Amino acid sequence: MKAGPQPVAVMGLPMISVTADEAVRALERMIVPGSTHQACSLNLDTWLKAVADPAIHRIMAGFSMILPDGRPLKWASRLLGCPLPEYVSAADLVQRLAELSARKSYRIFLLGSKAGVTSRVSESLERQYPGVRIVGTYASVEGNPNQMDRARILKRIHATQPDILLVDSGDPKQEEWIWLHRNRLGVPLAMGVAGSFNILAGDVRPVPRWIQHCGLQWAMRLAHEPIRFGLRSSRNLYGLLSQLPLAFLAARCQRTFLYQSRVATAVANRVQHFHIYGRLGSESAAALQDAVTASIVNGQVMVVHLRSVRQVTPGGFGILLEMRRQLLQAGLSLSLAGLTLKTRFLMRAWRLQQLFDEWQPAISRSRPSATVTQMPVRIILGGEPRVLSTQAQVRG
Repeated sequence: MKAGPQPVAVMGLPMISVTADEAVRALERMIVPGSTHQACSLNLDTWLKAVADPAIHRIMAGFSMILPDGRPLKWASRLLGCPLPEYVSAADLVQRLAELSARKSYRIFLLGSKAGVTSRVSESLERQYPGVRIVGTYASVEGNPNQMDRARILKRIHATQPDILLVDSGDPKQEEWIWLHRNRLGVPLAMGVAGSFNILAGDVRPVPRWIQHCGLQWAMRLAHEPIRFGLRSSRNLYGLLSQLPLAFLAARCQRTFLYQSRVATAVANRVQHFHIYGRLGSESAAALQDAVTASIVNGQVMVVHLRSVRQVTPGGFGILLEMRRQLLQAGLSLSLAGLTLKTRFLMRAWRLQQLFDEWQPAISRSRPSATVTQMPVRIILGGEPRVLSTQAQVRG
């Protein structure tokens, strides 16, 4: 697939299995003039909001990179058999990007939070990292980009031409705002970094490193904000624990496929059909990337057939999510076909069912000579069927 580390599907979203240093290097590769990438550091609270809202879920599944922020998602990845090496907090990521800017002169724009905070963050980063290029800041009293003057924000961003846009206005408002304006920002890399500006400005006490390594951030925050943080933590923990058992069961229902897997492709009526036999895992990345590249070059929608798949790993679903992202970015679509009951159960348990469309051929008895791909039906999983011509380019 894309250069660098491959995503793994952890409870409905593709997360990159990297260390903090590797994450910064991967983000730097996205800073290419003319490109548009969105990334975020995802904590448990944001994950629950995303999977509870289909629109937000589909938006975040289209990000170029999602990094885990917090131990709960790291624990969940280990339980599902795809352990993430470490988590990367938003505040730590901002500091690492500032250090990168000081070394390589990347231009950074700070947006959001409350009035006065972004300017103090800028001053703090300039003291800590001499040479960092903070080319602009903007904030409002509300601290919500959706309530700001969009024309004024875009004008300031265009005037400074940043390489990196960091937005702190709370999850998931910041992610929605970046996504809605991503094609007008003219910024190679835009990231939501909720909560980091208050820490860097000194309004919130940072968590010491040794407490982070012990995984006791929650205890420190609970001591400072027992009511607010206690209620939120209880709700988030319940939300995770209520879904993990089913996810774990679905993973264990699959038998390990130990034989050689293979793939096959066929093209008919501007639809590329990709058949997988055996196991869908990270080892299929190269073949799938070749198929995606061919689909984009030839303007073909893509259908992945899973009827003959015996095992799907989190890495395999991560590849499918990356394929989906690339095709949607090109104005095309990815659909799945041949879903068995086991695969459907796995997708539902891993919170993936609302991200993919299902493709089933509609074979007319009155026209037995018609080929399967002449009369396709694209069905949204869990929704109503819609007849759709394969000639159309559709978004999944």
